[in-house]
Amino acid sequence: ALAYMGLEPGQKLEGVKIDRVFIGSCTNSRIEDLRAAAEVAKGKHVAQGVRAMVVPGSGLIRAQAEEEGLDKVFLDAGFEWREPGCSMCLGMNPDILKPGERCASTSNRNFEGRQGRGGRTHLMSPVLAAKAAIAGVLTNQA
Repeated sequence: ALAYMGLEPGQKLEGVKIDRVFIGSCTNSRIEDLRAAAEVAKGKHVAQGVRAMVVPGSGLIRAQAEEEGLDKVFLDAGFEWREPGCSMCLGMNPDILKPGERCASTSNRNFEGRQGRGGRTHLMSPVLAAKAAIAGVLTNQA
């Protein structure tokens, strides 16, 4: 697994560069998750070279988030605001990683190729994914 992920035994993940961020999935894009991630993103911007997307967990969650203005927070910060759906969670549509791309993802499980053949996925909370999007690297810093 380490070789596939391009990591070394004992390597710290703090500071590992990412290419993509996926805040979504039916388990980690509840309204509470989106509020918490938006709090991180508010007044900041996605790092240069990072493509970040937010995919609400359902139509009702999307409507509530838009009513609360969370969509505008994400859009102003450079995130894509998407329609609810599977999206990058399982890579069975155009939302897939290219070989070698690294993603900070809130999906609920991971295995080789789940988000695209050769893609490298790091699972994390919506807050950590939002922090990674802003920093351009895996981080737990504010």
